[in-house]
Amino acid sequence: MQASIKKKRDGSMDLRLDKDAASAMFASVLFASRFHEGIAPLARVAEDELLGAGDLAWRKDLCQ
Repeated sequence: MQASIKKKRDGSMDLRLDKDAASAMFASVLFASRFHEGIAPLARVAEDELLGAGDLAWRKDLCQ
């Protein structure tokens, strides 16, 4: 499992994960979203990506 996180000057992050790391991260986000409403939007993004129904415009607005 490998992950690389780089912070950018504009406050965003570049996150690169291999398949195992991505699966573990998404599973953690989905689990945590059951207990905290603030994480639910991130869980929706993760779930959409896993199902292949991601909408880039919606994600950009959500994460602003």
